[in-house]
Amino acid sequence: MLCLIVLTGTFFVLAGCNRGNRFSTHTISDEQYYRFNFENGIGPMDHFVGEVVSYNLVWPDKGAISPAAERDLMFLCFGDSTASDVKEAAYNWLEATSMASFEYLDDILVEMVDDLDEKDLAYCKMESSCQQDSQLATFIVRNESFWPRAVHGIYSVDYLTVDLENGNTIHLADLVVDTNLLCEAIAHAIQDLDVNKETRECLFDEFVDVDRMPMPHNFAVDSARNNINVFYGLYEITPYCCGIQSIILPIFWLSKHVPLTTYAKRLFGPESYLE
Repeated sequence: MLCLIVLTGTFFVLAGCNRGNRFSTHTISDEQYYRFNFENGIGPMDHFVGEVVSYNLVWPDKGAISPAAERDLMFLCFGDSTASDVKEAAYNWLEATSMASFEYLDDILVEMVDDLDEKDLAYCKMESSCQQDSQLATFIVRNESFWPRAVHGIYSVDYLTVDLENGNTIHLADLVVDTNLLCEAIAHAIQDLDVNKETRECLFDEFVDVDRMPMPHNFAVDSARNNINVFYGLYEITPYCCGIQSIILPIFWLSKHVPLTTYAKRLFGPESYLE
């Protein structure tokens, strides 16, 4: 069961976004309770276990972002970009995310209940927040899951940044001309920049002093500080105990290693990069 958490980001405000008539949000939430009966000796327990599956998300109002960006956000949160709307995607996610949907538990008695009082509780929860400035809105989506008697839970955090001028999602390819060079620059940023020292000290041996890092699938734009932050999840480049890794790429420094797109230059301003 894969779920998310949130690491506190130093540049994100954990609150709903609101930009007057141009950009506004609302909250969507729901939860479902399940009870698993392991008393017949099947499975990892020998008694009843409760499970809570829930989401509590900041969601853009209709028309606040482009339809394509809303589909991107729907996929990021619910793994579904084909549902007719977010309500359908959320409903499907609540059912598919529960351990009750796992085939290896087919022989376990599972019931959907209105409340839980079990001592042992499993959970999968998703929460989000939104940070906004005059140019961008960034949705931060956190998932976390835990099963009783597990060594630890699993968590992740994902970001989706929208350009408020056109309502579209910003992708890494919108910011740098060559994403292969970006992977090389990330390796240099870890090795050379003190701001990334903690990551450097936690790396798996296979990533120490490499020429390039794996392509990150998760990033955020911090236009106020002229940074791009790329993220690696649990176990990707460091052990679990080191957590999710945030690699800071100052734009002026990055522009020395990777050509920026015209869009990125306009976004960050002429004084933030090297020609």
